[in-house]
Amino acid sequence: STDDTNKGMAPDSTIISMKVLNSAGSGTTANLISGIDWCVNNASIFNISVISMSLGTSSLFTSYCDDNDALLTSSIANAIAKNITVVAATGNADSTTGIASPASITNVTSVGGVTKADAMDFNRNSITDLLAPGVSITSTKKGGGFESLSGTSMSAPHVAGAFALLRQYKRLENSTILTPAQIQDALNDTGKQIDDTSGSGLFFSRINIYAALLSLDKFAPNVTFVAPTPANNSNATINSTDSYFFINLTSNEVLS
Repeated sequence: STDDTNKGMAPDSTIISMKVLNSAGSGTTANLISGIDWCVNNASIFNISVISMSLGTSSLFTSYCDDNDALLTSSIANAIAKNITVVAATGNADSTTGIASPASITNVTSVGGVTKADAMDFNRNSITDLLAPGVSITSTKKGGGFESLSGTSMSAPHVAGAFALLRQYKRLENSTILTPAQIQDALNDTGKQIDDTSGSGLFFSRINIYAALLSLDKFAPNVTFVAPTPANNSNATINSTDSYFFINLTSNEVLS
């Protein structure tokens, strides 16, 4: 749901909803695997490029938990092999050492959250991949309309939208299909560095989509201005109302 004010991260994206939890917010790993597998099997039909999961276990993991659920790990690996990014929320228990599964699985892009002032919040640890705003975020409301919500369930869709935008940009630019790892690296390398402030010594990248886009745009013009001098402006015409001078400008592509 969007309107002229609340357009979301990637407003022209098409969203396919997979119901894997019940009305109380609970579900089984088997249902989650079925949802991921459906996306993998139908990726070509529906042009699925990102899976966003605002869900997680109550148990938290301090390191990668691939061995904890081999079937889920395999399902996610199949998605990555199909060039589908898998994004998951880290959870909201304010842990500085543990994050929920499936965010704690190796191939998943795990997303923690910050306030709009870039203050740390929610679960994070050394295997957390990216941060995005997650406090007082305008979100869709059950029954229609919008409301303000907080949690990594707000942060994860920010990152999923960022992946969709960057992938689509490069595809339209020169038919390049970026991998999940390439997009994640761009967001990590260009994001704002946020200090954990918990004493862990960790820093995280809060996504900056425009900066990431520029880093991926190898065709962005490199423009250099050279200050004019009297020698190269000897033909300038100056009168009482107007001043004219020449500027030397060089670029690595044709400018229009």
